[in-house]
Parts: sequence; C-alpha cells; structure tokens
Amino acid sequence: MQRHLWLGILLGALTGCVTIPAGPPEEVAPKIAAALDSGNTEEAEDLFDASAAQQGGSDQLYPLLYEEANTRYKKGASESSARLLRFMADRYPRALAVRESLVCALFLERASKDAPDAELVKSIDAAAKELRKSAAPPTWLGLVEAQVAIDKGEPEAARDAYVAFRKSWDGRPPELAIYVDDIERYLISHP
Repeated sequence: MQRHLWLGILLGALTGCVTIPAGPPEEVAPKIAAALDSGNTEEAEDLFDASAAQQGGSDQLYPLLYEEANTRYKKGASESSARLLRFMADRYPRALAVRESLVCALFLERASKDAPDAELVKSIDAAAKELRKSAAPPTWLGLVEAQVAIDKGEPEAARDAYVAFRKSWDGRPPELAIYVDDIERYLISHP
C-alpha cells in the first residue's frame, strides 16, 4: 500500500514537471499576439518558449508571428504591430525584415501622435540605429532618422538626415510622400 502511495506521489510530481506543448504554431501565434496586446509579456514568452522547444517550432512561428504583425499594421494598429515586432526582434535578432518592419511601425506610431513621446522616440532611435548597422539599410531610414532628430531637438542632424534621404529616395514606397512633405515643411518653417 505504501509503495503505491509513493508511486502516485512520484508520478504526480513528474507530471507537474513536464512541459505541455502550447499547441500547433498556427494556434500559438495569435495567442502570443493576444497576450502581448493584453500586456501579459510573461504569458507570451511562455507560449513562445513552449512552442519553440518543439522541433522546428521557432521556424514555424516566425512567418505566423510576422503575418500577425503585418495584419495589425495594415489595419492601422501600428502600436500593436510594433509590440509584436519588438517581441520578435528579441527572438529573431538576425531577421532583417523584422527590424525593418519594427522601425516602420514605430515611425507610423510616432506619426499618429501630435507631440513626441520621449520613450517612443527613444525606442525608434534605438531600433533605427540597430537597422543602420545592417549591410544595406533601407533608403527610407534617413526619413525616420530625420524625424527622430526633430523630436530630440537636433535640427542640424534632422536636416542632414533629411538631405541624405532625399538624395537617395526614388519616390518608393509612395506612402512615404505625406511624411516627406510634413518633415520638409517642418524643416523649412524651423530654420
């Protein structure tokens, strides 16, 4: 009888130590995004870690998480998209598409605000500097750097970044035109 009791206790303890898979990646990716949206980073990390622990889990999650971020971005939810992209950037540090998308989402989040938020500007600045280190940073990065310099109260740095951007910008993507005009107007009106 005592032997069965110990066996029951041992099995119960072992069951508590076993990690239960988070589920198929197709189900886990939206759960991670929802956890991040609700401010529960720890839950998102646990879900990611449990799924990534499965063979190929991290590789399977990448496109699904990226699509979640892209869907939010297309719906105009740049803040939610940026939150998910920050999470991804920590887990996929060599993924250039994630870093580019993060800078873009942060830039659009900033553009949606009338006044600069110091923490947001700091986040954009750090992400832009990290992206600048890549082998071939995107042309539009100079526009982001100009906005960051404006927000930091550095008009000369803003002008330099803007001029460098304009020299290499070929008008694509055309969605940037409105931001180009806004920054140019600002720089003209603040000599």
